[in-house]
Amino acid sequence: MAIARAMASEFRFNSGRVSLDLAATIRRRASKPVDVMAPAGASGRWLKAAGLFSDVPALSRSEEVRLAELREAIWQLVTGAMHGKLPDRAVSIVNRAAKYPLGMPQLDSSTGTVSVVSDDPLATAISIIARDAIDLVTGPLKMRVKTCDQPDCRMLFVDTSPSGQRRWCSMQRCGSRAKVHAFKRKQAGAAHTH
Repeated sequence: MAIARAMASEFRFNSGRVSLDLAATIRRRASKPVDVMAPAGASGRWLKAAGLFSDVPALSRSEEVRLAELREAIWQLVTGAMHGKLPDRAVSIVNRAAKYPLGMPQLDSSTGTVSVVSDDPLATAISIIARDAIDLVTGPLKMRVKTCDQPDCRMLFVDTSPSGQRRWCSMQRCGSRAKVHAFKRKQAGAAHTH
């Protein structure tokens, strides 16, 4: 139980899409970027935490690089789409990743559970993520993708709020920080007027 909680807090899954959650594994892109998948085994832990593997896979260095390459391509693809331009290299990387066939669902008659069978589980997971990115930049949610208003964060997220006025990736994180900062500015301004 403690391990599951540690995994959940290690990564963020509040963007609204798995492809954007992968892009969010670089935190604070606009200030001091931190790659939360850099530590040993973190890429495998992210894949499990994202629900793409039932157990933490052990990835080779080249597999980690492949996942990181997709992460950057998704970032470039989505930010480019937000500005009306799909970068050729990012499109190529995402398209190549999306080509791998998805796993085949198999029903277990004794347990009634479903497992997904694939010749290459990592390629399947990468394909799921890439297909999600393609769907995002071409589907109805394209206009709802936003960048967090917190200047040092800039995480991408899908604004599913009814009003479409969500400003932060997370109210608990960036929204709270912004409100505290605004309150301190207001207090400092009030102190100067007295």
